Amino acid sequence: MSRRVPVRTALLSGVAVLGTVLLTASPGATASANHQRWSLTNVGAYGGEPSLASDPHGVLYDVTPSGGMVGYRSVDHGKTWKPTAVADGSSGDDCVTTDQTGAIYECNLAGSTENAPLQADVWKSTNGGKSWVRGETNTPGLKASDCATSCSPFGVDRDWLAASVSKKGDPTSKATVVLMYHDFYGPTSIWVNISTDGGKTFSKVDNVMATPAVTPGAVTGSLEAEGYTFCSTVPAGVGIVPPGHPHAGRIIVGWIASDPAEDAAGCNISQYESFHTMWVSYSDDNGATWTPQLAYDAGVGHDTSTPFVAFTLDSAGNPYFAYATDGEGNAGLCGAESTAGTVQSDPSCEYNMYVIWSKDAGATWDGGGGVIPGSAAAAYRVNSSQEPGTHWFPAIAADSPGHVDVAYLRTPTILPIGPTGKADPGGCAGNKSVPTYPAPCKWALYAAQSVNLTLPPGKATWTTNNLTGNVPMHVGDICNLGIACVGSAGSNRHLLDFIQEVVDPVTGCAHIAYADDNTFNRLRMANQTSGCFTRAHR
Repeated sequence: MSRRVPVRTALLSGVAVLGTVLLTASPGATASANHQRWSLTNVGAYGGEPSLASDPHGVLYDVTPSGGMVGYRSVDHGKTWKPTAVADGSSGDDCVTTDQTGAIYECNLAGSTENAPLQADVWKSTNGGKSWVRGETNTPGLKASDCATSCSPFGVDRDWLAASVSKKGDPTSKATVVLMYHDFYGPTSIWVNISTDGGKTFSKVDNVMATPAVTPGAVTGSLEAEGYTFCSTVPAGVGIVPPGHPHAGRIIVGWIASDPAEDAAGCNISQYESFHTMWVSYSDDNGATWTPQLAYDAGVGHDTSTPFVAFTLDSAGNPYFAYATDGEGNAGLCGAESTAGTVQSDPSCEYNMYVIWSKDAGATWDGGGGVIPGSAAAAYRVNSSQEPGTHWFPAIAADSPGHVDVAYLRTPTILPIGPTGKADPGGCAGNKSVPTYPAPCKWALYAAQSVNLTLPPGKATWTTNNLTGNVPMHVGDICNLGIACVGSAGSNRHLLDFIQEVVDPVTGCAHIAYADDNTFNRLRMANQTSGCFTRAHR
C-alpha cells in the first residue's frame, strides 16, 4: 500500500524558464505538425506528489501534502501562483477537485482535527481557497472530530475525490461529492463515502465490490473483482459523468490489483506482487448498487504500479487509465538479465507508457475482446521506439473523447527489475554495492498528446515533448514499494508517488504539476502555451 509521510520542504528559490521542447513521434505521427510550446514556472516551496485541478473558468489549484495541506491558486493559466489558506496543518495523502460552480474540494489523510488514526477528511471552499469547511460524517453516534469525514472501521489510505452538480445550473449545495480510498487495516478493498448535499455531510463507508445489493448481471464481476483484490489494491481515482451526457451522474472508481496466484509474493505493505490488472466499478444510483468491471490485464509479471496508474474522465464522462509497464518483454527473462547486468541491452525490458479507455462510461474498454468480457484486449502505447529507457509516474488528462494528454518522467536507463516484474529498490540509485546496477538515473519530464484515440490501438498517434531537456528534474531512484522502500539500498521517495495533469476547459491547454528536487528544489508547473486542444477538437 502507499503509506506516506510528508516530505521535507525546501526553501531554495527558482525562476521561471522556457521549457526545452524536443519532439518525437509515435509510429504514424508527424512531429512537425505539432507546434506545441510549453513554459515552466515555480509554484512554491518544494513539495512531492502535487495534486492539480482546474475549475470551469480555468482557475488552477495545486496542493501538496508537504508541510500540511499546502495549496496554491493561479488565475492566469499557471503563469503565477499565490498561496491559499491551509485547510489542515497536518496531512498525508491529499487531493483537490472542483465542481461546475467553481467550488473547491480538498481531501487529506491523517489530519490534525480528529481522534481516530488514518482517516480521511473532505474540505470545501466557495471563496477561492480563502477559508475551508470540513465535511461531516453520517455515521450514527459519531462525528468528524471522532473519526474524520470517512469514519472507516478499517482505516484509510490513498484517498481521491470527485464532485459534480446533478443538473446544469444547480447550486454547489446540491453537488454530489465522492471520497474513495482503500483501507489500511482490513481486506484492502475499495470504499467510498458519498455526499449529495455539496460535501456538507457524507454517507457511511460503502464497498464498491460487495454492497448488499449488486446490479443484476454484476454478481460475477463482483466475485472476480474480490478475488483479484483481496490481498492488495492501489486506488487510481474517481470521477462522475457530468450532466447533459449519457450516463449522467454515474460514479466511476478505478484501481489496480494483482491476482490470487501472485498474492503469495507479498500483500499489503510490501506491495511486492505485480499489479497487472486494472479495474473500475460504477454506480448509477449514488452508491446503492455497483457494477465492477475489469478494464485491462497487462499480463502476469507486468507490473503497472509505479507506484500508481493515472485515472481521469473526459468531458463526456468516459474513463481513462494511463500506466507504465514492461509489457513488451518476458518478466522472468528481464529479471534474470537485471541480475546479470545485461538488461540495458534488451529494449523489450523497458517500461513504456500506455493508455486504455472506455467509450461507454466504463462498461467496455478499447472495444473489448479481453480476458473478461468488456475488458480491453490491447492498450495504446504512448511513447515511440525512438524514445528508449524507463517511462514512469503516469499522469493523464482528457478533453473531448479521444483527445488526450499524458505526462510522465523518463530516463534513458532501463531500470533493473526483480522476478515478479517489480522495479528493484535502489536499481536507479547507482548503488555501488550491486555492481550490475547502472549509474544513477537522470529523469526528465515528458508530455504526449493524441487527437485521434478514437482509432483502434496501433492506429492512433502521439506526439511527445521533452519539457525539461538535458537538465534532470530528479536524479537517482524512484521507488515503487511505498513505505517498504529500503533507504539503505539507495532507494528514495523524494518525489513521493505521482505527478498530475489537467486540461484547462477554457483554453484546451494542458498543465502538469511536478516536483523538482535536483535543480530548482521547488514545486513546479509546466504550462502548454500552443498546440492545445481547439474548439474543432471538441
